[in-house]
Amino acid sequence: MTEAERIESAAADWLARRDSGTWTDADQQKLDAWIAESITHRVAWLRLASVWQRSDRLSVLRAPPFLAGASTNTPYTPDTPPPIRIPLPAPASATGPRTAPPQRLSRFSTQRIAAGLLVVAAACSWLGWRYTQDWQSEHYATAVGARQSVALPDGSVLTLNTATHVRAVVNGSGRKVWLEDGEAYFDIAHDKAHPFVVIAGDRRITVLGTRFLVRRQGEQVNVTVEEGRVQIASAQASKEVAPTVITRNQAAVASPNSVLVMSKAPKQIDDELSWRQGRLVFDQTTLGDAAAQFNRYNTRKLVIADPTVARIRIGGSFEANNMSGFVALLKQGFGLAVQDSGNEIRISN
Repeated sequence: MTEAERIESAAADWLARRDSGTWTDADQQKLDAWIAESITHRVAWLRLASVWQRSDRLSVLRAPPFLAGASTNTPYTPDTPPPIRIPLPAPASATGPRTAPPQRLSRFSTQRIAAGLLVVAAACSWLGWRYTQDWQSEHYATAVGARQSVALPDGSVLTLNTATHVRAVVNGSGRKVWLEDGEAYFDIAHDKAHPFVVIAGDRRITVLGTRFLVRRQGEQVNVTVEEGRVQIASAQASKEVAPTVITRNQAAVASPNSVLVMSKAPKQIDDELSWRQGRLVFDQTTLGDAAAQFNRYNTRKLVIADPTVARIRIGGSFEANNMSGFVALLKQGFGLAVQDSGNEIRISN
């Protein structure tokens, strides 16, 4: 089931539960929270609720004659629900009062209705476009501590690091990947006619053929180029900011309002990419930063309780998933105290 189908199914379930006769205030609060989660939830709910309401009206219009006040010979029993009688207007007599002619809507009212219809049409069009994008895309994700290589139809290869989620649309009309969360290494096949675009948060990264690394941490996006060149620009067309171009052995740290560019030695980049072999390489790295790296690859977390200990500098190559071995080396090499509470390992003096 696609994401679009899942949202439609959830909206239908909410409608069915609301009309089941057991609806509570708590249910209404849960529904309001679900609708508020995203615009796609709201549009799906409004569209299905409108269809549901129209179907109710049609069922009344097509009801049997006895519902409209006509007589019926069906005997009434305790198990028979009482008929709902809808009073009909009495026929107008020649001497009776004349009914008032129907009032026309004011121009202001019709404009409001037209505006509302335009809003609904625009929302449905936008939702349809988003659903079309989702149907065309492929989703790839890794769990904490896992890695995955993905071969795309154009010959490009993505390598996903720990806890990463990407969405890709690669076909004859274009090549585009959304880095929703985490970190990925891109080895892009050269195609001058179809630039490869990566959307990471507020940043749009465009390349022709190159090898580079992108990591997304909330609103911050880190880009490191191993080979070739990439262009970093705002993903929002409304922002008129000059793009930034970085080349081999350069890196950029992009936030919503700035881009910081720096040069890196080839060994630094090799160390940064060592996760592709399942290793973490540290060179005069503080213990606090090393612990943060290990925490990305493990469900158990390292906690450095002492700020002095966090500033200790270490070096070496370690297996990313072997936290216990790393902690044992800290205990033996630095004489640090270790307290293991199951999901958390605390390091102190």
